[in-house]
Amino acid sequence: MSDLALLRRAGLHLIETAAPVLGFTLVYATTQRLPLALTVALCLAAGVAVHRFVHARSLLPAIGGFGLAAGAAAIAALSGEATDFFLPVLVIRGTVVAVTPVMLLLRLPPVAVAAGVLTGRGHGWRRDPVRLRAYTIVNVGWMLGEGALVANQARLYLADRAVAMGAFKLLVEVPLHVLMVALMWACYRRLTRGERS
Repeated sequence: MSDLALLRRAGLHLIETAAPVLGFTLVYATTQRLPLALTVALCLAAGVAVHRFVHARSLLPAIGGFGLAAGAAAIAALSGEATDFFLPVLVIRGTVVAVTPVMLLLRLPPVAVAAGVLTGRGHGWRRDPVRLRAYTIVNVGWMLGEGALVANQARLYLADRAVAMGAFKLLVEVPLHVLMVALMWACYRRLTRGERS
């Protein structure tokens, strides 16, 4: 898979994961009806799963994405708190940010591991000091940016501001994630001076 194709795939993934959040946030903001908002979010998550399946992409992201949305909806339905719809993703992202320094010390930058899986190239980058250093640098940048986003979402969660969490995710996080992916790619390419990734 080429670098450009990988960037397009990352962008499509961001759009697909944003769809259930958009539906949930808009419906909850306008109606304050949690069951209706959760139903809309689940329908959109199911639509995304079908879209991924129909376009012959891996079944795992389709099932995983819907499963995560269903789990989030179940937690929110059981607690009766709209902010709990965002809790599973917040916990997962917070855990990844917290574990990243350990992975960097083990010379396993999560960005490199993910790139190896997505491109099917495995862990060949571990034998190349230039690429390992490049992945480590871009991963530190990602960790700092993602950590700031997670901290803000945690603050909104603790303040019980569900609509603000959804709006922040859609209006700030999605564009920043697109920018972060593009900057990480550009930084990686510059640090490796055009080597194959």
